[in-house]
Amino acid sequence: MSKVVPTNKFKKQRKKVKKDARWNRIFNGKVPFENDDRSPWEYVIDCFINDEPIDEYFYEHPITLTTKEKSEIKRRLYQDANVVYQGIKEINALDLHFDGHNGDHLLLYVRTNYHIIYLIGIGTHSELF
Repeated sequence: MSKVVPTNKFKKQRKKVKKDARWNRIFNGKVPFENDDRSPWEYVIDCFINDEPIDEYFYEHPITLTTKEKSEIKRRLYQDANVVYQGIKEINALDLHFDGHNGDHLLLYVRTNYHIIYLIGIGTHSELF
């Protein structure tokens, strides 16, 4: 099992998108799989917690973080997992599309080797990049 940790920036962004009606289907809809009543949000979070692969529908792919964002994740790992700060070589961030390959509802996150997943952003392409 992994621990899912939202960053402060993510918390602010999530609060904003939860108020936006265009995000209702992400938080309250259903994934487009047979026999699964979870929302896309619930599905992804369950996959994170249970260390399960995310269905390819969500188009999970790598992204590049800024130096500042990488430093923040390294600092958080140092605090959360007692990892030696200088020993952290690589921070690999990913994003996924809640609404399929061409969708514009994104989640940015970092999977670590320490069973901690950092949620670092949520929003549309124009809001995040």
